[in-house]
Amino acid sequence: MIVTTGTGLTSCLSVRLHDAHTYARYHGYWPNEIDSSKQFDIYKVNPSERIDTLLLGDYNQPSINPTDYDHGWQYGWYDEIDLANLSRITMDVCRPSNNVLAQAAEYRNNIGDATCVIYRGNDKAKEIAPVDYSTAIEAASSIGGPFFVQTDEQEFLEAFLKAHPNTGYTDELPRIHKNHDKYVMPVNRSTFAIKFNAMLWALGQANKLLITTGNTGIWPVLYRGHTNRVWQLHGQHQTWKKI
Repeated sequence: MIVTTGTGLTSCLSVRLHDAHTYARYHGYWPNEIDSSKQFDIYKVNPSERIDTLLLGDYNQPSINPTDYDHGWQYGWYDEIDLANLSRITMDVCRPSNNVLAQAAEYRNNIGDATCVIYRGNDKAKEIAPVDYSTAIEAASSIGGPFFVQTDEQEFLEAFLKAHPNTGYTDELPRIHKNHDKYVMPVNRSTFAIKFNAMLWALGQANKLLITTGNTGIWPVLYRGHTNRVWQLHGQHQTWKKI
């Protein structure tokens, strides 16, 4: 099976997982191989690069029947998904590479027991309404810190630091000023992709996790495999809940 679509990292991962399920439901069995060499194009310096092999480990045919999965589920409530089985399938279809997992271990060590807050802003606003900063900070304050924030939006980090000055964050993953027409794209694109996937894995293992709705929110939950101690912010409803 060849997968060709998807834009950013989590979009490509969601399409790969979606297409594998579609194939399995149509044929009655999982694909023997999955070729994602034509995905992750925005992270390539030249067209011949294989970003998929940097990001993903070996594909294994899942041993369980396909669950339902659609990449549009990123906009729903994640407690409505069969995460236990879907996470097992995810680890066969989209398991991070050893390089990603090694980087993730470093991030996880730095995060420690902090409550992790993922705020995806900027161009995501074209797909789903952004959550107000005050709503996100109110939710985090209710959950309790100390905190570690991962965001692509500089203004959100500044607002969060004003409310919780001792919050941790990393400058390894760049941020840009709030702009609904742009997304983060560093010079070393392939290295960024590895670090971003590693961060999503590390955040998924956090003690407590607060996420915005969208692919950047759902993937740490897919890696986590459950919604225990996970809270979700939803821009469409401008609310949040423990899921």
